[in-house]
Amino acid sequence: MALVDDGSFATTTTLQLPDGSTLNVPDVIVEEGPGMVHNPLTEHQVFSKLQRNKFFEIQPSVVYFGGFVLDHVHEQVVHVVNISSVTKRLHILQCDTPFFKVEVRKKGRIAPGMSEELRIQFTPNEWRYYYDTVRIHSDDDNLLIPLHAYPTVAPVSGPGTTANIAKDKPVFFPPQVDLGWCQIAQTKTKQVPIACDVPVDFEFSIKVLQPHPDIEVEPHEGSVPGDGETSLTFRYTPSRMATAEMIFELSISQFGFTPVRCRVFGSSTAGQLREDTIKQITSDLKRTGKVGKDFNLQDYSRVPALGTPRANLTAVHDEAKGFQDKIDRLRATRKPGEPIQIRYAQPRQPEPDTFQDGYQIPANLRPRAATQAVLNQVKGKLSYQELKKQMEESGQWVQGDEEGKDPKAKANQSIRWYEEQRMQPGGFLDVEEDYGEGQTRQVCEYRYGFELRMRDEYDKAKEVKWFPAIGDDPPTKEEVEGVRERRERRATEEAARWRERQRGVRANVCDTKRPVVHPFGGLPPHEPTFDQYKNDAWSTRKEVTERFRQEIHKLIIRQRVARRLAAIAAKL
Repeated sequence: MALVDDGSFATTTTLQLPDGSTLNVPDVIVEEGPGMVHNPLTEHQVFSKLQRNKFFEIQPSVVYFGGFVLDHVHEQVVHVVNISSVTKRLHILQCDTPFFKVEVRKKGRIAPGMSEELRIQFTPNEWRYYYDTVRIHSDDDNLLIPLHAYPTVAPVSGPGTTANIAKDKPVFFPPQVDLGWCQIAQTKTKQVPIACDVPVDFEFSIKVLQPHPDIEVEPHEGSVPGDGETSLTFRYTPSRMATAEMIFELSISQFGFTPVRCRVFGSSTAGQLREDTIKQITSDLKRTGKVGKDFNLQDYSRVPALGTPRANLTAVHDEAKGFQDKIDRLRATRKPGEPIQIRYAQPRQPEPDTFQDGYQIPANLRPRAATQAVLNQVKGKLSYQELKKQMEESGQWVQGDEEGKDPKAKANQSIRWYEEQRMQPGGFLDVEEDYGEGQTRQVCEYRYGFELRMRDEYDKAKEVKWFPAIGDDPPTKEEVEGVRERRERRATEEAARWRERQRGVRANVCDTKRPVVHPFGGLPPHEPTFDQYKNDAWSTRKEVTERFRQEIHKLIIRQRVARRLAAIAAKL
């Protein structure tokens, strides 16, 4: 309950905020006019259910207008979804305050799975907090949609406006701050502003998550004035040549604000003092007019010697001057009527790669890619570019997959290749003769793999395409005999090479049938070891089990003897 001006109490609604706290909001915020008409649905109904009931669900359940512009219409959309299995009706009641308005194209009944679209419009007239509710009457518990509107320090980014304003403003605070380069023991300062576009003061605080001794930020708390700005000052004093990094969170005292995480970093490297000195000297020389705007102090060939007159920097930096001087000299020395012949500078030819122990070594090993290519090489295996170059020079290169990976293009390529090879005498290669005679293994593998792929593609094309596929003529007896003779010759040559390799092999052969006499000097002495980890755990376990079994056996025998002695004593 809340006390009003006339001494009576008005009912209040308790809201649960996102941070866990509660907020009591009176149901009557604006004084009712004399001609206001009461809705009969509000007299005996209770609206307290949030988000969903048995039949409907609200998406989103709470509406926030975070940041607004005076006298402009801000709009958000809410959907009321029918989550039941039957068609239902509902009644939507307007807001109590004149700042909020609900527009709805009522469908009458909402089918299962369908939704009713509510357009909530908000028009503020002053910088303050606004609250209202949208009430929905249904067959089950009545639903309530809380509406919150509040000014923010950040530019308007959430709700859309009909005037389409404040959408091109940047983020009010950057996610990272780069302090740049700084010399050791020197201090570099940078200020980052926090601007406020509304005439309301906001408090802020900074929480350092990952501190660094070389980076300082101040102040850690303060306030942002309305329609003004305040600045955070970062000081970077490097103590060593490394990159320093600090991470902090910026919090603003506004409703529903999410802390912004910011990363601050700076670096210090060797030679920074020299670079700054060169820049300062160059700037002074350019300012006094002693050098041109393109002067570079680090290019020693363009720096005039001490005591010499002022250099003509325009001529030094004129790229066409050398070519013009060359034309003038030729024009002065040529004969009358003779044309001027100019020899242009030829570009330097790249140095060829070298081969060492089966590896291809590039002429320039400075790039990282060249070094990585050498490390990834396989001994004796050429790269694709080098293999193509060698096969083109010897006339053995065959068209590979240059037509692309289109199945239709591959089929056409295989058909053309097969027809060309079929029409040529001896077009198809023999596996044992043409693939292995005088060729490296990599070349043989490539040619064999290419023909195998072409044959596979040709067989696939015969199944899906409509074209005449004429088979090969059966081999004649002469061809069969020739293949057999070549195979026998190759087998004989391979056997000869194997025998030649075996002649160089030396091995000791022992005759196991002859007896061998060994001197007997007795048993070898036993040398004890004191290794505590060298033990027989299984024997130890069996020994313990055996002792336990013996003790149990002894106990049973004693109990039997005791019972018999007792029986004998009873008889006596």
